[in-house]
Amino acid sequence: MTRSTADRLVDDYLAELDDELAGAPAARRRELHGELRAHIAQARAELPGGGTEAEVRSLLDRLGEPSEIAADAYDGVPAEPAPPPRAGWMEGLALVLLPIGGVVIPFVGWLAGVALLWASSRWTAREKWIGTLVVPFGLMPAVMMFFIAGVQGESCVSSSSDGGSVHTHCTGGPSTATTVLWVAVFAVLLLAPVASTIFLGRRLGAPRRRAGAAPATARLAG
Repeated sequence: MTRSTADRLVDDYLAELDDELAGAPAARRRELHGELRAHIAQARAELPGGGTEAEVRSLLDRLGEPSEIAADAYDGVPAEPAPPPRAGWMEGLALVLLPIGGVVIPFVGWLAGVALLWASSRWTAREKWIGTLVVPFGLMPAVMMFFIAGVQGESCVSSSSDGGSVHTHCTGGPSTATTVLWVAVFAVLLLAPVASTIFLGRRLGAPRRRAGAAPATARLAG
């Protein structure tokens, strides 16, 4: 059967809409194409003989230009995640300097890592604040605490009496409660910078979503 001019108008209209929606998610393209085709078919079914060429043109005009429908479709549609760009030397060096930079070059090494962290566009502001504040100066506080604990340890002196017995007298050393608290703080200072670095490394591979919008279906009711 030879297709009428009205049929070709509908096909051309839907083909142009598909071209305008080329950058939209495939599922959204199929959904909108199906909705419009069904709406046009229903509207034509209410016209004698499927509608004349003039009536079909008027119907398509009421729907609007395909470019306008596509623009509305893009406005708010949750977009497909954009593949993350490859991390460069800046991100890699930041992940090294943030935990151990302060140990290798006290203070300066960690500050260099923070500068690289904030200069990179691969992390969000929230992620950068986490990398900066958990824990400031990376592993350096844990290392300093370890050496301080060694210096302030318990000191014992042995002495012998006239009877030949040996007596040991110990001074200093923290209480049990202080030791437990010391170990807990040391564990936090040791593990927090490691966890923060792992977090930043994982976020490098996380997809970032592009801005999008909700489907524009208001014209279908027209």
